[in-house]
Amino acid sequence: MKIKEELLNKNGLAVMKMANELSGFRPGDRFPRVSLLAERNNLSVGTTQYALTYLKEKRVVFLVSRGHLGTFVKAVDYERLREYAGTADKACVMPLPYSLRYEGLASAFSTLGNRRDKFYVSFMNGSGRRVQALLKGRYDCALLSKAAADAFIQEGFPLEIALSYGPGSFLEAHVLVYRTKGIQDIRTLGLDPESRDQVILSKQFVEKRPNIKLVSISYARIINHLHSGNVDASFWNMDYFKEHHSFLRYEPLNVSADREGMSEAVLVVRLGDAATADYIIRRFPQEKVLESQREILSGERIPEY
Repeated sequence: MKIKEELLNKNGLAVMKMANELSGFRPGDRFPRVSLLAERNNLSVGTTQYALTYLKEKRVVFLVSRGHLGTFVKAVDYERLREYAGTADKACVMPLPYSLRYEGLASAFSTLGNRRDKFYVSFMNGSGRRVQALLKGRYDCALLSKAAADAFIQEGFPLEIALSYGPGSFLEAHVLVYRTKGIQDIRTLGLDPESRDQVILSKQFVEKRPNIKLVSISYARIINHLHSGNVDASFWNMDYFKEHHSFLRYEPLNVSADREGMSEAVLVVRLGDAATADYIIRRFPQEKVLESQREILSGERIPEY
């Protein structure tokens, strides 16, 4: 009997609710009292107990009692748990794929994610925008630089890093791109306030250059504003200039921020979403994602996503 058919009864909703509840637990966590679970899921104690017993009998979750210490989670089968919760399909949001490096990541996520269930990849510039979309529940995970993820977490955003892909997986490096004769002639610096990496780099750059004015511009429009002369400079992804041969001048950065996680791609999930973190670790292991990215960077494979 298929899982959806099993749930078509009066206790089905309770099973789905408890499966969603269990998605936030990891082995070793202390398990709440049944009465508390019933209260926060608007269920009766009896129905809640039935749902938990059902999931234990299906070997989706393993609980162990430790006497006066309480009940603890011993193991969770997250793959099956997602099916019972009705959340087998997943969606991720990442930057627009304007570089081969990003296309490599998009291709890897699309290929690996759709081997069993549906995995949707969406695109959105600005790490702040992606984080807000994730926290509002529009997506299950988001791709950020490690530096941006660390900054959001330090500021109290309820996020956690599920998987890191190592230096050079997000971009080769940032560069300062400018249209003036020299860096000393820069008077305006364009940045997208929703791009945490740009904000960090811009802050470091203007610390010793108080005469430079910061101008807020959408990330996707910064190059256009540079071409038109509305701003003198900005920070950008070196991959773009290597691939598109822009006539604008650019120079690699010699600032500490660009070496502190800005080149490293990470997938973040909502804090406590153990099921999605497990999904990412199983479906998108570092070696397979990086292999796909290398094939696309070298031209061995055509991007598909």
